[in-house]
Amino acid sequence: MRGTGVDDLRRLGVLSLGFWRQRWLRDALRGQDWRVVPGWQDCDAIGVWGRGGVAARGIAMAQRRGLPLLTIEDSFLRSVHPGLGPAAGLILDPGGVHYDATSDSRVAAILNAGPVPDGDTADALDLTRHHRLSKYNHWPDLPCSDLAQGTGLPDRFVLVVDQVAGDAALSGAGRADFAQMLAIARARNPETPVLVRPHPSGRGLLTPAPALPVALNPWDIWSRVTEVHVHSSQLGLEAILAGHRPVVHGRPIYAGWGLSEDLTPSAGRTAQLDMAQLFAGLMRDASIWPDPVSGRDRGLLRAVEDLAAVVEAHRRTNGRSRLRNVSAWKRARVARMLGRTGAPVTVGWGPDPTADARIEDGFIRSRGLGAALVPPVSLIHDRRGIHFDPTRPSDLEAYIAASPDLPAAALRRAARLRQRLVAGGIGKYNLSGPLPALPQGRRILIAGQVPGDASVRCGGPNVTDADVIAMAREAEPDAVLLYKPHPDIVAGLRSGAPAEGADMVVGQVSLPALLHQVEGLWTNTSLAGFEALLRGVPVTCLGLPFYAGWGLTDDRADISVSRRTARPDLDMLTHAALIDYPIYLDPQTLRRCGPERVVSWLEAGGMEPSVPLAGPGRMLSRLLRYATRT
Repeated sequence: MRGTGVDDLRRLGVLSLGFWRQRWLRDALRGQDWRVVPGWQDCDAIGVWGRGGVAARGIAMAQRRGLPLLTIEDSFLRSVHPGLGPAAGLILDPGGVHYDATSDSRVAAILNAGPVPDGDTADALDLTRHHRLSKYNHWPDLPCSDLAQGTGLPDRFVLVVDQVAGDAALSGAGRADFAQMLAIARARNPETPVLVRPHPSGRGLLTPAPALPVALNPWDIWSRVTEVHVHSSQLGLEAILAGHRPVVHGRPIYAGWGLSEDLTPSAGRTAQLDMAQLFAGLMRDASIWPDPVSGRDRGLLRAVEDLAAVVEAHRRTNGRSRLRNVSAWKRARVARMLGRTGAPVTVGWGPDPTADARIEDGFIRSRGLGAALVPPVSLIHDRRGIHFDPTRPSDLEAYIAASPDLPAAALRRAARLRQRLVAGGIGKYNLSGPLPALPQGRRILIAGQVPGDASVRCGGPNVTDADVIAMAREAEPDAVLLYKPHPDIVAGLRSGAPAEGADMVVGQVSLPALLHQVEGLWTNTSLAGFEALLRGVPVTCLGLPFYAGWGLTDDRADISVSRRTARPDLDMLTHAALIDYPIYLDPQTLRRCGPERVVSWLEAGGMEPSVPLAGPGRMLSRLLRYATRT
């Protein structure tokens, strides 16, 4: 940006009320040096959205006043639901609009120049494919292997993509053109079933026709499709990204570059591109990706990471959540983080075997303690079991088992996240406190826990903090044992007393800072062991927490889990535990987000206050603190 003051911004005149109703859109334009003003005022350009009805008035005004025209459109990755909430990306085109092949679109010029992909763009493409991202992403999570069950979907078929009558991207094409497209697809494939992918609105040009189920992510069917026919739908672009060469009957922006079979030539498109160049041109060079808070361009890779986190959370929690065993003071926060549409789903706090899913605080929880009524910014959501109960499978266990198969781009993302956590001293509670002077020698940290906590009952039964201290003393008689009781006990928010037998007790200090001062950590099942692993500290476990049993820890438990046969590295474990498993909420926008956004908030000193309960509520507050098991 040239500056942050109003006088530093160019004035963009608009006629559509949509610009005034959507604060995020004005913020995004401000991030590109534009201040939105009414179109009849003094301005530097006229802004229009696409080529809809109101846009025609704006175009006429720009011509009448001799002003430049700026066309604004959604980019090719937008959101979960069509038209709802802020767009992940925008295209700002001063020359035309990308879906009008007769206009002087800036997007076409970018592609003609031959974009040069870079590493971040390659990672963004890999993550788009890995997370099966589309422009809209409200489809239920239905793996391809399950598609044929009850749907009658053929193993192999030809796909014809329908569109809505009057769509500006059709350039005047109508029912006759789409009927011809369907006839051509059938004539080219007489022995293969031809199915229509209906438009999600239900107002397509090919209705009725043999059709796929509407609620179906296109990425779930690409492996079954033998040929793709499109007019100008974005599904043609997604088919290219999935490795297909679509038959294109119109002149969309992704046609004419050598990646499609074009039945209608597009004049002026001379460059021959590969998939990575097309993706780089459309997604990196022609699009902006507004930050939800500042409006500034956050870049393609960060936007893909953010959208992937939101989409994956939606797929896992799709349904109206009926909360059970959730403390009253945090019900509103928990409800916001979980599903609000779809069939009712019972969600229980902790190890509730009768619930459809179980929730708990995430592993980057807050700045402050849950027992002190500080609301969480992350939750784990588990449809199989729960991470601290090794006696039954859990979603986290499945994520860890599958993590060796993650693409390299996903592991690079996990490595970046882990590096930020280490550099920023970020952990679960992010408590501050100066480190005391520590004894010299080989220091071993004993991570204490709350007696009777669910993770102790399930993953490390009959083991106390005193047991951990005693076994560490026996194993390392010459080491200096530092004992850190659980912060809830130190703060007086949970019952219990620190164990004896260590050389030094350290209280309410930063765990990440303390981990940099020790040569090893011993624990029963504490999450502190996971935080130590992230920082390269050797960990010995007497119980079986989620991070044990994978070859990363010294396991002394009497129990083992035969399911834990994978051998992930730290980045794989990080991805499973901090990217795949939790659901995050941006404390600034109160919308779902990825872990990187929460980390940025913590890095900037973000802090949420405890839920206020004053006067007569003080007794209720005390009761809630002791009733809370988080």
